[in-house]
Amino acid sequence: MFKFQYFLPFFCYTMVVFSADWPKFGGSNGTFFSEEKGLRSFWGNEEPEILWKLDAGFGYSSIIESDGKAFTKGYNEGKINLICVDVSIGKIIWKKAFPCPRGDNYFKGGSRSTPVIDGDNLFVLLHNGDFYCLDSQSGKILWNVNVVEDLGGTRPTWGFAASPMILGKKVILPIGGEKGGIIALDREQGEVLWRAGKYGASYSTPFKSKKEDHIIIFHDSGLSIHDVGDGRELFTYPHKTRYGINASQPLEFGKNIFISSAYGKGSALIDFSGKIPKTIWKTDKISAQMSSSILKEDHIYGIHGQAGGHSKFSTIFCLNANSGRIAWQKKGYGLGSLIMVRETIIFLSESGEIALIRATPDKFEELASFQLLSGKDNWIPPSYANGRLHCRSSDGNWICVKMGTDQ
Repeated sequence: MFKFQYFLPFFCYTMVVFSADWPKFGGSNGTFFSEEKGLRSFWGNEEPEILWKLDAGFGYSSIIESDGKAFTKGYNEGKINLICVDVSIGKIIWKKAFPCPRGDNYFKGGSRSTPVIDGDNLFVLLHNGDFYCLDSQSGKILWNVNVVEDLGGTRPTWGFAASPMILGKKVILPIGGEKGGIIALDREQGEVLWRAGKYGASYSTPFKSKKEDHIIIFHDSGLSIHDVGDGRELFTYPHKTRYGINASQPLEFGKNIFISSAYGKGSALIDFSGKIPKTIWKTDKISAQMSSSILKEDHIYGIHGQAGGHSKFSTIFCLNANSGRIAWQKKGYGLGSLIMVRETIIFLSESGEIALIRATPDKFEELASFQLLSGKDNWIPPSYANGRLHCRSSDGNWICVKMGTDQ
């Protein structure tokens, strides 16, 4: 039952958040959580209105929305196409094509990382290492580099998949290699500002700490924390999996950080308040392979499981962040991805089904469900902005549906 008196201060603070953009991977704060009001959670026998559809091309890039425009990229006939769309009508404003192989190594291939928009600049990393800064209004290329050929990075097995991170005048990229696992570039010219770390390129996107002037990155060998100013590595915590895959986004929880991986590695909560990182708890009962988990109050919501023959045994879970104890798990949805809008989880299954789930540790409660996409391997996180839900399949079917109430 909704405890109004408990949430009153929080509710009053967020009343003004009627709508919000989704300008980067994971939304405005990179946590896959939105404070936007107006999401319709109960549908009965109805289904959301499809506003428009587009073909985005093969791939796994998520969709971003900012200032009335949406962007994503996908593969088609030897090229990665970057698309800018007018979200009000679903019309392509401009499209930019970049030569790039499909890169279908044990999966469909296509695009990987998600573009980032910051002001009038759009930053795009291709899985072959080509990196571009463009004018978001016109698609004009302002500058570009290849992080392997020009910067000495090392392409990971499944290609560069992490999104760029923008910090003021810096662009942070996890490029891997002996010259520096992570690199900072000047956003205006692309010049190298610093390099740090000796680890492989990350499939997970780096992010800034809420508490300190630090960058947190989950790379092939574990978790590292760097100083924003000069890149100095301040902490490192080993967490190596088979194939060097750490793809799920870490969660910062006070002075602690939650990490999770598949391939038999599991999850852990690490305390970074001292001089040496300390493990608070570990569990092999929760393993998030690709989908990022979400922190709400003192509970973590996510997807346990791994792609392939065992993906049908995946579960949606809720666990206590402090103790690591599982509050509930639910089978039957398969692998997928999720985001959260205030009190509601939006889950997109790998087969294209949307499920709306109440975000509470008390019990699992589905509020609504409907089939939206077709195909399989639909691991791309949906995006929610200004009452619109953007979903795309790995085959490139981009669907925009109305999920918000009229305001």
